[in-house]
Amino acid sequence: MGVKIVSFRISKVAIPLAKPFVTALRRVEAVEAAAIELYDVSALCGIGEAPGSFAVTGETLESIVRTIEEKIMPLLLYRDFLSLQEALEVLFGCCEGSGSAKAAVDMALHDLWSKRVGIDSIPYLAAEEVELATDVTISLDRPEVMAMDARKAVQCGYDILKVKVGGGDGLDILRVEAVREAAPSAKVLVDANQAWSEEEAMRVIEAISPFGIELVEQPVLADEMEGMRRITKSSEIPILADESIFTLDDAVRVIEGGCADMVNVKVMKCGGLFKAAEILSWCEENRIGCMIGSMLESPRSIAAAMRLAGRYDSVVRYIDLDSPLLYEKLPESAPMTIWKNRLKLKSRQVKRSLPPIRL
Repeated sequence: MGVKIVSFRISKVAIPLAKPFVTALRRVEAVEAAAIELYDVSALCGIGEAPGSFAVTGETLESIVRTIEEKIMPLLLYRDFLSLQEALEVLFGCCEGSGSAKAAVDMALHDLWSKRVGIDSIPYLAAEEVELATDVTISLDRPEVMAMDARKAVQCGYDILKVKVGGGDGLDILRVEAVREAAPSAKVLVDANQAWSEEEAMRVIEAISPFGIELVEQPVLADEMEGMRRITKSSEIPILADESIFTLDDAVRVIEGGCADMVNVKVMKCGGLFKAAEILSWCEENRIGCMIGSMLESPRSIAAAMRLAGRYDSVVRYIDLDSPLLYEKLPESAPMTIWKNRLKLKSRQVKRSLPPIRL
């Protein structure tokens, strides 16, 4: 069963955060994303969304919209695609880079196809309803503030904490220690977002090893493979590669080179669900532990990542899809519900809408 896309619409999604999100790379006060709606001839609509995460992907909202309008949609409109794979091949061949722009359209294509032929027709997405427990981020701040945030998180029922470090002020060990003391029973993950030197990474990891830390994420710059290898070899704590992993080739190089123990797969880095599934399938075949991660994202892209996590639960050991927990308020249109740190997808409803006219 084929699909012909006859129209599209792009809009902006903006959701305030309850508290600023601070890492070694950036400070964010609201989730902002570009939403793309694809309409086929039968008035079915597929929706995808992507944030502008310049610090990680090099893309802004403006560049995402420009890429979709000028480079992607002219190749997709009014073509008879006989399969999802055929449409995706056109999408991935439209230009170099632009992973988040491609991810938004990839997501919309998957949504459209699943509404037309059923979600179970896409083998790398979970067809059943998905429920999972995500970590919640403790933003970079003074150690005492992070300890207070950790206590509040535990009081809300959050039992997996991702601690942002990399303050450049020599306080990272105190930050991790303060959070551990404030949340003695929680799982604690530490994320440096590339902020450490190799020497600092070695020193901090050794110091926090007695604290029962689950993993340390991206301790040094993404392209410092030799440093990552030495850190991984010496560390008692598993090392997770994030910003070093954009493609399947990246994952293979990092793991086979001994540069990390696990990989963080993010739809926005990879360029969409299909490309993320390529990495996850390889990890499944080779029994490599994974995290399903995200940027600060809107609900629909989080829901799409949840379907990947549900399908690859044999190798996905950690879930970092906490954006909905950080919103000031979960939008009523969100495709999931929240209970403590558990996200559950709502039942899908297929609706037909009159597409906007494009000449």
